Amino acid sequence: MEILAIKTKLFPAGADLLAFLLKNLPVLNNGDVVAITSKIIALSQNRVGLLVDKTMLIRQESKEIIEMPWALLTLTDDGWCLNAGADESNAAGKLILLPKDPYRVANIIRAKLLKHFRLNKLGIIITDTKSVPLRVGTIGRALAYAGFKPLRSYIGKADLFGRKTRFTESNLADALAASAVLLTGEGDESKPLAIIRQAPLDFVEIRRKLRTLALNPETDVYGPIFRIKKPFRRDIGTAQGL
Repeated sequence: MEILAIKTKLFPAGADLLAFLLKNLPVLNNGDVVAITSKIIALSQNRVGLLVDKTMLIRQESKEIIEMPWALLTLTDDGWCLNAGADESNAAGKLILLPKDPYRVANIIRAKLLKHFRLNKLGIIITDTKSVPLRVGTIGRALAYAGFKPLRSYIGKADLFGRKTRFTESNLADALAASAVLLTGEGDESKPLAIIRQAPLDFVEIRRKLRTLALNPETDVYGPIFRIKKPFRRDIGTAQGL
C-alpha cells in the first residue's frame, strides 16, 4: 500500500471544494482512495464560528454533554468526542465545526471524481482526529466514507488454531484514515489531502444510504462508563500528563 500526502495552499472559508480538489489532486487510478480532511469540507460549508461563542456552538452541536475540567465531553451523531469536534487549530482565531452531512458530501465528491477521471472504482474518506479513552494523544478516524466496504468481518471464521471468531470486525475505514493522517499531519503541514493506493478493499457502487460507523450509545460496550458520569479523577489526568 502506498500513501501520498498532498501539500496545498490554504483553503478559505466558502471556497469551491470541487475546484480545489481538481486543482490539487494528481491523476487518479482505479482503486485509489482519496482522503480529505474534514476541516476543508467544513470550511467549504462555512461551518465557522467565533471563539466568543464557543460554548454555545458546542452545546448546539451536541446531544449530550459531560463537563470536564479542560473540555466538554460531548455526544454527537458520530459518537463521543471532545467539544463536539469543534477545533481552534488552523482556524485563524476562529472555531471550525465538523461538516454537515459528511456521508452525503463523500458520495457527491466520489461521483464527481469518478466522472472527471473516468474511473469505476474509487474510495473517499473524510478524515478527522479524536482522542481515545485512557490513551495519550489523538488518532485519525473516518468521519465518513464512500465507494468501498468499510468493515471486514471475521465472524464465523477460524483463527490459526481453528477457533471461530464470534464478534471481530476489522474497521478498514478508520485504519486507512489513521494512516492518511499520519502523513497529512495536524499542525502546519498544509497537507489536507492524501491518495491511498493499492489498499486491500472491496470497492462497491453506492445504491443506498451508507452504514454509519458510529454505534448507538445503548449498545456500545463502553456505554455504561459514560452513563456513570463520575467526577473527573485527577490522578488519571496527572498520569497522562494532562
